[in-house]
Amino acid sequence: MSTTTTRRPVREDSDHHDVRNAWLSMLLLPVAFVGAFVVGEGLASLLGHPVGGAERAPLWSILVASVPALLVFFVPAAVSAWFARRAAARGDRRGWLPAGILTAVAVAFVGINVAAYVAG
Repeated sequence: MSTTTTRRPVREDSDHHDVRNAWLSMLLLPVAFVGAFVVGEGLASLLGHPVGGAERAPLWSILVASVPALLVFFVPAAVSAWFARRAAARGDRRGWLPAGILTAVAVAFVGINVAAYVAG
């Protein structure tokens, strides 16, 4: 009988799992993009201001339609940051890269929407 064992040692892979999930949360970006437009345009239409209409909607109407849409667009960044924080708590900071990328994309989306309002 041998004294060596063939079993692999148990490794703590949950931090790697969290980093992988932080990267996989980037796949939510197209879904959030479509969801944000559905929410924003749907609320604008419900308020009586169809998108592309001749008259400019009042600021309160734009805010009521835009804020929930922008919150929907920030969901992937929040999910990625949640997984990045879990991985960082275990000492693996690699999950902050996808969280930072998604946050930058979401902030740029807000900037584009604000610029469209100011220019229009």
